[in-house]
Amino acid sequence: MDSQEKQTQKRMTGKTKKTAALLSAVIAVVVAAACYTLFIKPTRNAPQWKYDVYTVQKGTLKNGVTESGTVELGITSQVYDLDVSTESDDDDDDEEEEETYLKVEKVYAVVGQRVQEGDKVYQFTKDSINSVRKALTYEKTQAQLALASAQTEYEIGVLEAELSRTETLLDTSLAQTSYDTAIARLSNNLSAKSLEIQQLLKDIYKMQCDLTDEDYLDEKSDIMEAYEDAIDAVEDASEDFVTNRVDAAQALQSAKSSYDLFFEQFDETNQQIQDNIDRIYEIEEEIVYNQQLLEKELLKANQELEISNVSGAIADVKYQSSLTGYENALSKAQRTLEEAQEKLDAFEAFVGDGTVCAEGSGIVTEIGYEEGDYLKNTGTLIAFAKAEEMTVSVDVSQEDVVDIKVGDTVELSMSAYEGEIYEGVVASITTTATSRNAATISYPVVISILGDTSKLYGGMTADVKFVTQEAKNVTYVLRKAVVTENGKSCLYVKSGADYTLVPITTGFNNGEYVEILEGIGEGEEYYLKTQVREGEADEK
Repeated sequence: MDSQEKQTQKRMTGKTKKTAALLSAVIAVVVAAACYTLFIKPTRNAPQWKYDVYTVQKGTLKNGVTESGTVELGITSQVYDLDVSTESDDDDDDEEEEETYLKVEKVYAVVGQRVQEGDKVYQFTKDSINSVRKALTYEKTQAQLALASAQTEYEIGVLEAELSRTETLLDTSLAQTSYDTAIARLSNNLSAKSLEIQQLLKDIYKMQCDLTDEDYLDEKSDIMEAYEDAIDAVEDASEDFVTNRVDAAQALQSAKSSYDLFFEQFDETNQQIQDNIDRIYEIEEEIVYNQQLLEKELLKANQELEISNVSGAIADVKYQSSLTGYENALSKAQRTLEEAQEKLDAFEAFVGDGTVCAEGSGIVTEIGYEEGDYLKNTGTLIAFAKAEEMTVSVDVSQEDVVDIKVGDTVELSMSAYEGEIYEGVVASITTTATSRNAATISYPVVISILGDTSKLYGGMTADVKFVTQEAKNVTYVLRKAVVTENGKSCLYVKSGADYTLVPITTGFNNGEYVEILEGIGEGEEYYLKTQVREGEADEK
């Protein structure tokens, strides 16, 4: 073999070795990749978990609505509202009028200054104090004199009014007596007529009863029969016997006398009955006339009585009106005196030694008067911001405002002081709605901040939580620690080295915590299971 072939063979052998080495390397990589895929990677991709331990708590759970607002300072104003004007002011010129008002001699406070309760604010001139006091005292004296005069007029006026009223009522009483007498007289007359008619009717009845009495009728029959028999006896007497004719004539004469007497009495009785009937008609006519007369006289008497009663009523009205007028005048004078006394008392209470002091502590925001000013009108003396009167105003939607009422306690958290909770109370709810946008209706609610507010400033952002639901004295756990297993609520607890699920019964849920009714008790530990990311696992 020549040298060229040896070199060629040598190059081929080297190339084969490189190829084999490369192939071996590829096979090794493939095997390694297969081992990673089959054995290592599944282990590294398995989820990693951690268990954070917590303790079951007991207390109050609250649920509500949170709205944001701005802290506002409470402004307190001391107002001058005394009325020291008097009636004499209307007649005075401006220069004299100023002398009846307080004049500021010195102002001790300025806007922006921090004042404490009791600090001096104003000093008034002694001359103006004495001038106002003198004017108010004079007005009070005038009111006292006016009251005394009104009291005298009242007493005299009441006596005169009572006298006039008594005289008129006496006339009314006499008219009533006259009316009653007229009625009695006419009524007695009618009663007498009625009694007379009753007596006549009794007499008629008696006479009629007598005429129809059985004995009377028998007597009448006997007399008529005897008379008829006597007539027949005269006709039957024989002319030959004179004695018979004489006896018959005598018997007829006797029977006729009895007959005539009976019927004469009968006619008299009938005539008497007729006379009584006629008399009854006459009396009835008299009664009708008397009734008409009675009505006429009663009408007249009634008119007189009504006139008298009206006069009496008018007299009473006049009396009451006079009495009311005098009483009103007296009351007005009394009120005028009371008002003058109140003005003087209020002035003395306000002016004191001539110095006005701050009624509270805070930063001055307004001074109402300057040196040399007269306090002619009511106005603000001084206004200052009080930290203890801070409020927060928020807008609450119409769906939530129905669950809120004045006096409710709320929780406030300030953006500037994370983690600190302030307590507040609902001070007012405005019933007039405001529209934040076309779809939302809300109502302004003002919250008074309670407790120490020295760290707060006006304009700070505050979140207000209105409690709409509350569960007191309950055990509770974190809501996110509760897991659902086969449709049941469970918690992780530790059992030896393992973590197991125990079933629980839940109640009130405020979104962050859940009430535990059964399954675990206060103070026991439970665990929150969370997945650990790969980087976190490597670090661990």
